[in-house]
Amino acid sequence: MSKWKYRGDEDGDDLFRYDKIRRARDKRKKYKADDVQFELAEDRWEERGEGSWFPARVVEVHKRYAFVSPEHSIGEVDTRDVWLATVARRYLQSRRGERNTIVVGDRVLCRPTDERDADLGTDIPCCVIEHLSPRKSQIARRDPSGKNREHVLASNVDQLLIVASYKAPLIKWGLIDRYLLLAEEQGIPAIIVLNKEDLLAEEDPEFRKRCKEEAETYRRLGYTVFSLKVEFQTWRSTAIKELHALLDGKVTILSGHSGVGKSSLVNLFRPEIEQEVEPNSEIFYKGRHTTTYASMIKLGRGGYVIDTPGIRSFVLEDRGPIELSYGFVEMRGLMNQCKFRECRHIDEPDCAVRAAVAAGRISERRYRSYCGILQGDTGRQGRTRDDLQDEG
Repeated sequence: MSKWKYRGDEDGDDLFRYDKIRRARDKRKKYKADDVQFELAEDRWEERGEGSWFPARVVEVHKRYAFVSPEHSIGEVDTRDVWLATVARRYLQSRRGERNTIVVGDRVLCRPTDERDADLGTDIPCCVIEHLSPRKSQIARRDPSGKNREHVLASNVDQLLIVASYKAPLIKWGLIDRYLLLAEEQGIPAIIVLNKEDLLAEEDPEFRKRCKEEAETYRRLGYTVFSLKVEFQTWRSTAIKELHALLDGKVTILSGHSGVGKSSLVNLFRPEIEQEVEPNSEIFYKGRHTTTYASMIKLGRGGYVIDTPGIRSFVLEDRGPIELSYGFVEMRGLMNQCKFRECRHIDEPDCAVRAAVAAGRISERRYRSYCGILQGDTGRQGRTRDDLQDEG
């Protein structure tokens, strides 16, 4: 009878390694199960919570922690009562498809920290996020640091306010189109503010004409468009009062490039935190950084805004031609008129969309924006000067 020889590793036991793999697999299964429990409908919060637990809104998110404010009644966020929050450890690995487990605008169920939790070493009251309410809406792009991850900018918003400047930085119509696409997909209204109107006087007539035409194109599509000189506006300005009427009583996500005047615009509505307009500035409210991270801010004149950091590119998740065409409102009524059901509107024969572009019923510039998104460009295209150069 041959002698059995066990071949283990240097430490003597391959079974230890196999057991480690098994435990890791079981752990992943547990995270998958916990993912369902983490996202929990609010009508079940009472059965899962205890007396000291409270509903809250996420008002700012950092890499390892977040700030939340109690929201006992939906729409009434006490943003001056700020808690430092961490997600319950059992959920940290559960939502791998997103950049963050939670985002600004999320409704969450929190419990105050106790002896089970690590001391965060701060005078700010601390809590642990135990459950997340299903999101009603979200604005997201593809995470620049990973193609397979989604970067959700904000959730549970009522509308989207896009701010762009005619110059300094130069306007990018393609970026506006990408935001409008997300608003259409989420079923939320979109408002466009074109800022630094005073700088148009320095430009050539062709540039001014083109900007006016593009603004009118968006208005014909049903979007509300403001052309402002925010730096010279006051609360008494008619346009600012009209804009405030659209913000009052709603949660609005504010998006656009850095330097377009978002902070100056927010300051007109007397926010709880005055927004610094100088570059690379830092403002803290109980530890909340309002320039680098998205923040939910209460407006003194009514409503809330979620101010997001300026972005350089806005790459969207891949979309098929049917889904993408739906997001361009001028194409919706033509989708069933093309020869092919899944027409891409690129080079297919008898395409109703291309015919509408040729006839001038659809903006050629907007059509190029559609083609760019379908073909997966970087999101940096769409500047007015680029368009003029292409045509020249």
